[in-house]
Formats: sequence, structure tokens, C-alpha cells
Amino acid sequence: MGGEPLPSEHREHGRINGVSKPKGELQAAAGSLWRVEIVAFTDEYELAASVYDMAAAELRARDERQGQPLQRWLAVRDGEAVAAVSTWRRPDDRTFLYFVGPDRAAHSLLTDAVVDALGRPVHTFVDAEDGDLLEALRSAGFEVEVVEERFRIRFDRVLAWLRRAWVPSGFSIHPADTVDEDRLFILDNTIRQDTVGTDGWRGDRDWFHDELTESPPFDPSAYLVAIDDRTGDYVGLVRIWRNQTGPRFGLIGVLPEFRTTTIAGALLRQALLAASQWGHETLTAETSPSNPTIYRRMGRLDAESLGRFHQMVRHPSS
Repeated sequence: MGGEPLPSEHREHGRINGVSKPKGELQAAAGSLWRVEIVAFTDEYELAASVYDMAAAELRARDERQGQPLQRWLAVRDGEAVAAVSTWRRPDDRTFLYFVGPDRAAHSLLTDAVVDALGRPVHTFVDAEDGDLLEALRSAGFEVEVVEERFRIRFDRVLAWLRRAWVPSGFSIHPADTVDEDRLFILDNTIRQDTVGTDGWRGDRDWFHDELTESPPFDPSAYLVAIDDRTGDYVGLVRIWRNQTGPRFGLIGVLPEFRTTTIAGALLRQALLAASQWGHETLTAETSPSNPTIYRRMGRLDAESLGRFHQMVRHPSS
């Protein structure tokens, strides 16, 4: 199933950006770009608040919880903010942009400002059905790098598929709150580095600790670690997040030398059994059409497609 493209995979896949705007309005707005000024945000909360649809104090408080230096740019027309972009730098050293505001025609100017300031590639997410936003992002120089699809899956169907998944001899499965956190952190980094969309991941140790101790969606009954009892090595993990909106699959992975065993299936089955007791009949998960084995499996499980989204990238001019 899918990897973890966001700072925390129990969150939604980003604010899949912006508010819908009719195409005619988008084209009309493009004609007024000469009146737009791009402002690097410092402390202009009164100016920015309206485009985030919240009070200035609320926006400030949210920013203070972000956990990394704030980077934001505003598109201002006639003294009013009409769009904004902020950044999030992930542990795999990818910088993601999150756009807000009704004036999507300003995305190009905002993106130019970010790329000029940072001098590095930037990424963003977009709902594949949002044609106007795709058009605005392509006009800003973005191109698609990863396509994923979100599915809703019935627990009974996927558990029936995994009914013969057993823990192989010499291995054991443990809840994440009973294992060594430093060793789990190393395993998590290793698996993410081998996952499409998070290759190059270098985890933040403090952030990882917070996910295990302060994150409400963390439930150790569905966050499991496989251990080779002969050596004590940590060889695989699975996690399902206990979101308020329903269980959300996060990640599964085993080290390459153990992928011919049944340990991955056993991990997944045990986590699904636990998550199926949380009061929901389904869970959500993402996978990519570029992963044909798992993608085809979604059809065999009669999983409901909830739509595709794109991860896009804009490179600096050479």
C-alpha cells in the first residue's frame, strides 16, 4: 500500500490546495496579475488572516505550533491578501508548498518567489480532479512526479485475503510502545528510504518521538514491529493511524532479505485485526498505479476509489 508523503501520515495528504474557482474567473484573474505584489511574510498577521479564513491570533497560534521556521509569501492586490503559500521541509529534504486563497492565478508568482528565495526544487499535492488547480500549477512550472489513489477498504475483505498469513518460525511481533525507540527509529528511516515518494528520508528524532508519545492517532495495537528472535534484529513494521474520521493505513515494510517470508502479511493481518475493533467497518489507504501488484489487489478487494492525487515538483531554472 502507500507510503507517507506528508510530515505525518495520519494527517490528510496535505491541504490539497486551495478553493475551487471557475475557469473563466481564473483566466480573468490572470489578466490582473500586473496589480499583484508578492510580499515575504514577517509578521503581517492582520493582512494574512483573511486569506486563511481565520482570525489573526488564531493564525499566529497555529504557526507557533508548526515546529519549524515559518516561511510564507503573500500575494497582495489593492492592499488585500488574495493568495498565500507556506512551506514545509520534510525529513527527506523535500520542501512542500501549501497554497491558500481564491486567486489561483497568483500561484505562479508565489512559486517564483519561493524558488528564487530557496534555490531548490519545491513540491506540492493536488487533487487530480481539480483541473483548474492543475492548470494553475502547470502554469507555475510544476510537473507530476508521483500519482497515488486513495481507497476505502472493508476490513472483512482484506482480512479474508490475509487469513493464511502466519508469523514465521523464529520471528515475533511486538507493539511499538514495548520496543526500543532508537532502534525503531533506525528501522523506520531504512524502510522510508526504500518507499516511493520518501526516498532519501532522514528522520527527525524528536518528531518521531512526538508521534509515538503525543500523537492522538497513535495506537500501539496497530503499530507493530517484527523482530528476528534469533538475532534480536528489527526487520519490519506496520502502522495504522487511529484517526477520528476512521482508521488510516500509514506504512508497511520489511527489510529486503526478509521479503520472501510471510512476516509482512503477518504484520498487516495483526494490525488490521486490532484496527477493526475501533468501531469502523473500513479503513483508507493510498497506493500508486505504478505499483501494479498492490494496485490490482485493490480491485480484487472491491475497494472503493476515493480519487487520485498528484505529487508535483517545480525545479529552479538552470
